[in-house]
Amino acid sequence: MSDGKWTPVLPGETAEAVLRLAVALAGRPRATPARVRPGLADGGAGMALVYHQLDRCDPDAGWRAMADGYLAAAARGAARLGTADPGLHSGLSGLAFAARLLPGRHPEVPAALDARVTDAAVREAGRLAAGVHGVACRAYDVISGLAGTGAHLLCRAGDVPAADAALRAVLAALVELGEERAGVPHWFTPAGALHDPGLRRRFPDGALNCGLSHGIAGPLGLMSLSLTAGVRVPGQERAVRRAAGFLLGHRADDAWGADWPGIIALPGSSAGSVGARHGSWCYGAPGIARSLWLAGTALGEASLREVAVEAMKAVHRRPAGLLGLDGTPGLCHGLAGLLQITLRFAHDTGDPDFARAAAGLAVRLLRLPDRGGSPAQDGPAFLEGAAGVVLALLSAATDVVPSWDRVLLLA
Repeated sequence: MSDGKWTPVLPGETAEAVLRLAVALAGRPRATPARVRPGLADGGAGMALVYHQLDRCDPDAGWRAMADGYLAAAARGAARLGTADPGLHSGLSGLAFAARLLPGRHPEVPAALDARVTDAAVREAGRLAAGVHGVACRAYDVISGLAGTGAHLLCRAGDVPAADAALRAVLAALVELGEERAGVPHWFTPAGALHDPGLRRRFPDGALNCGLSHGIAGPLGLMSLSLTAGVRVPGQERAVRRAAGFLLGHRADDAWGADWPGIIALPGSSAGSVGARHGSWCYGAPGIARSLWLAGTALGEASLREVAVEAMKAVHRRPAGLLGLDGTPGLCHGLAGLLQITLRFAHDTGDPDFARAAAGLAVRLLRLPDRGGSPAQDGPAFLEGAAGVVLALLSAATDVVPSWDRVLLLA
């Protein structure tokens, strides 16, 4: 294990080049819009996060005013739209998370948001805990569902009693979703709730999602982080073991090592599985390995951590073309997401192989223009665009802890 200090993986000149790229992607400090969309994935909350981290890395460069400005603009956007969605990347939890990281600057924003997020979380958790068998992924996932909302609540649980109560309601609902009926977990997705017509045809009985962004790896990460933080509800440890066991039981190893499909059929179906299109945060071995690492840490089981480490090493053994990341820079399903997960493994294990792999990924982002791409080619947003790339590059090049990546359920 590491000593707890965050250490850059890049040598001096390369780190300087990466920092120059990060600043160029962020743009010069400037006036912010008066009102923007509030979301984390592609709105003002995500922009507030990136400028806040830039300010932490270089407090005298003028980034603080931009972080403040985007947070205020996002809060005004939420008020204008009347946003009620508590989702982390799609709604109010992401804005509340950003407001928590900017303490004292807009004290009215966290207080106003906390009540709305906790009320909505308790309501949604109650609905899912009431014996639901088969739900849309967005009900429990990291992007829009309880796992993502719970990630924010976990940050607030120690300070806000209502957030603690809401988090426990969320955890209880996720525990219940892990129970089974006739060998099928309650969290399976019925065919009618699958977002893609092709998937509905392929899985007429429904399907099970393995990924971190939309699948069971997200609830596993939240339940594990909560256990480690000392927040537990009845059945939670069993639910962690069951979710981890599900993922271990559906490995799809290849010549390089452990891997996982993105979506699999229900037990007894002949529909097979759909391979993960990307080896990054959203789907595939990296995100799942991180959730298994967190589970192993929470349960004190070295065997789970060993599987996670081996799976991540297999990722970096695979030919780059098999990861589906070429020309894709962002956090969700691109190089930046794989970089951030690799950095977390480097930090937690102290293994120099992960540090070298992370450095190589940072250099690939740096050299993306040489291959006809751009780190900003998918726009400025946090989850898929330049803001997320900037954050991952800062994690690689500086000694400032990336407190923002709780929203990916990485730590």
